[in-house]
Amino acid sequence: MSEAFLSALKWYILCFFIIVGTTAFKISSDTGSNKPVIIGVVAYGVVYIMSYFWTVFRGRILFYSVATFVTLTLGSPYVPDMMYILFGLDQVLFEETYTWLGTVAFVGLPVMTYVFYRYD
Repeated sequence: MSEAFLSALKWYILCFFIIVGTTAFKISSDTGSNKPVIIGVVAYGVVYIMSYFWTVFRGRILFYSVATFVTLTLGSPYVPDMMYILFGLDQVLFEETYTWLGTVAFVGLPVMTYVFYRYD
């Protein structure tokens, strides 16, 4: 089980750098500055290097990891609304990137731990 959690943690690090790279490119597009582009390029480079050396992503695990990431990415904009309804937290507290990272961490890590435990 600990190996599955460590594999899920590696998956989260990949997702973290994907989110950082995407956010850097979005900031560059919104501000018109080229300075954040290097952060995006480095972040996607780290993802490429990590995914190149990590050969566990094959078959079902690759499908479930992509499906989990895409599902959580599409669902993360609704998290502030759910937090307001369930706990009364103000929606201004939730910044888009941190909500995306938190959703992938708190929901994605347990899901991917199960996936790695079951299929690896």
